[in-house]
Amino acid sequence: MNASALDRFLNPKSVAIIGISRRTGPGAYNLMENMLHYGYQGVIFPINPQAGEILGVRAYSTIGEVGRPIDLAVISLPREMVLPQIEACAAAGIPAVIVVSQGFGDADDRGKALQREITAVARKNGIRILGPNTLGVINNFDCFTTSFMPTKREKSPIGMICQSGLFFVGTGNFTEKIGKGIDIGNGCDISFSECLACFGEDPAIEIITIHMEGLDQPKPFFSLASRISRKKPIVLFKTGQSAAGARAAASHSGSMAGHYDLYRTACKKAGILFMENDGRMYDAVHSLLCQPLLQGNRIAVITVTGAGGIMATDALEKNGLQLASLSHRTITALADLSPEWMPLGNPLDIWPAVMKHGMGNVYGQALEAVLTDQGVDGVLCISVALDAQTFPSLDISKSLTTAAAQKNQKPVLAWLYGPGREEMTAKLERGNTISVHRTIEAAAWSLSLLRERQQFLETTPQGRTL
Repeated sequence: MNASALDRFLNPKSVAIIGISRRTGPGAYNLMENMLHYGYQGVIFPINPQAGEILGVRAYSTIGEVGRPIDLAVISLPREMVLPQIEACAAAGIPAVIVVSQGFGDADDRGKALQREITAVARKNGIRILGPNTLGVINNFDCFTTSFMPTKREKSPIGMICQSGLFFVGTGNFTEKIGKGIDIGNGCDISFSECLACFGEDPAIEIITIHMEGLDQPKPFFSLASRISRKKPIVLFKTGQSAAGARAAASHSGSMAGHYDLYRTACKKAGILFMENDGRMYDAVHSLLCQPLLQGNRIAVITVTGAGGIMATDALEKNGLQLASLSHRTITALADLSPEWMPLGNPLDIWPAVMKHGMGNVYGQALEAVLTDQGVDGVLCISVALDAQTFPSLDISKSLTTAAAQKNQKPVLAWLYGPGREEMTAKLERGNTISVHRTIEAAAWSLSLLRERQQFLETTPQGRTL
């Protein structure tokens, strides 16, 4: 399947909703209502034999009654009723179907048999199926979703491939935003490889994120990923790490989780950035979106707290990075700002200089100095964040964003502490030159990720496959 074929799912001109409820309003989780609220401009055909119309749109008793071309059908019915509807879609010439219903490969032997039957009927008739057990798709560029759960509509160059609607509804917990998403659910037909190929070709998608429980055909997937990852970062979060987690994955989507260490090794060879936990997805996407890659492993730490500098030192070493040796020129430039008794090095504790000259002035000059230093590959900034209106002298946003914008060939990541974190974070990230992370450990790990991607691009021959 190529990108244009998956377009039937992501940007259909007409959609039939089979099994739509007559109930609307809060708590009804009415797919058609959610679709209209999302801004979908195509034609909707509600299929419900018990309703004459739904939300002012004529309803049909059967799919065959519509008598007009339909790009996509979405089926949300008890599992025993799905197979006849797949057959009806085949008779109506519908090329693409999303099966929302659960109770197939994710359930008992009867469910597994039903999944095999609907897959066989679909393949015999040239129909493509997404699911079962899925929320379907999200396309924020064309205001389309098949999720019956409310989701955020924000354009973003992030494509999400997952096996759970959790990653659609909970984007703020994982990637913060997504532009397009495909929930393959049980994956009876549409596969990870097809979705990966689609987003790999999509000019609107710059970063591909994946939640994976299991993979039926690993070899073609990793071979494809090794090519796509040279053009676009691929971030993968693999669940089912433990034996109990693997059993839960089999129960949830019918996936065989496989050996966790083998997945991790295969990902590294293919240039996939492998996440050990869910929180890493946010940090990975956050840094990859706005930061240049890390050309070396030498990091300068600028801090207003000695304790923060020690924490950063530990975190950098843990993640395979090291403190940069600041040049004599850099030390000399900063010595003029600091009191004579203050020894200067890396981590660079600028608080005594701040007390003498003010936060904005000192921090901006320090950042500019270390970014100019040829012995520095990246910078980690640590600062207090207080209410800007009450403590305007401690607002570092203007000086740091100006310095980072002028010297934007090296990554600049930050960690803030204090009650004004959210306000200061918004200011620092406004220009997309500084990324602020939730912990010092997360910032250090993100720098190591930028280094890992750079090393992959440097050492992997063009066109290499597994």
